[in-house]
Amino acid sequence: MTIVLSLLTQLLHVALIVAAAPTLAGAMDWLDARFASRSGPPVLLPWHDLLRLYRKTPMPADNVSPIMRFGPAVALGATLAAAALVPSFTLGMAMSPLADVLTVASLLAVARVAGTLAALDAGAAKPGLSAQRSSAIAVLAEPALLLSVTGLALMAGSFNLDLIIVQQREGILLPATASALVFTALVALVFADAGARDRTEDAIYSGTSLAMVRMTGWCRRLVLLNLIGGLFLPIGMATNESGSSGWAAGLFAWLCKLVVFGIGLSAIQTLAGRIPGRSLPDLIGVAALLALLAIVLVLASGGMA
Repeated sequence: MTIVLSLLTQLLHVALIVAAAPTLAGAMDWLDARFASRSGPPVLLPWHDLLRLYRKTPMPADNVSPIMRFGPAVALGATLAAAALVPSFTLGMAMSPLADVLTVASLLAVARVAGTLAALDAGAAKPGLSAQRSSAIAVLAEPALLLSVTGLALMAGSFNLDLIIVQQREGILLPATASALVFTALVALVFADAGARDRTEDAIYSGTSLAMVRMTGWCRRLVLLNLIGGLFLPIGMATNESGSSGWAAGLFAWLCKLVVFGIGLSAIQTLAGRIPGRSLPDLIGVAALLALLAIVLVLASGGMA
């Protein structure tokens, strides 16, 4: 019975991720417009775009290699695999033994590399320059993410996400200062990820390939938000033995966290303005330094530094 429940919660989690990623993107676009005193696009517009693109046949250039043809699918698959490992509303899912923070960070890095290689393979000037900028940012962003999750793993004594979340919920993930530094680093990475996006994929992709590229970006943002919500706000998270009432409570808590994160991110972006591209390396560098400082604090508190 436990195996059946863990499989059921895993399937429900994946379905919720697929449904929530475009919806969250549409809600944040609407919030950005409302904070700027504009009416804003419909919340479900991303779903309309996905359906419209799905009906179109991709039209790649004749001279492209398989890298561009399969790059979007590889990037989406790696991102969805990372999303399946990060808990949303419940712990103890079927894939929880594989939910290693380093695995999650590595899958996100694979997705970014696949997307960048596909953009470079297009041979167009503007997408190529955009891919080069994305690569320069990824050189800093991916190590910063790895440092952040490594700091949490050192505090918990395990790289397993479920075990880290349980210890955080019980209040034994110490030192608290290091935990706060990792939290700040992850939030900075979320803002850097939002500021690094552009729409140059419209010039090189079409049809289902473009739909996969957009879905990859939306899922990546949701993975980062789920990491923050699960690792630092594990309030209301159920287990697979909690039953339907516990799952409903966990789902409600997860939705509330997404609403809070969405409103907070949109409000801060409206007040502070979108981060210019030239400032993104500085922001990511600060995040990496905060994560490194957290690791030093953890090692020093354990007498290992």
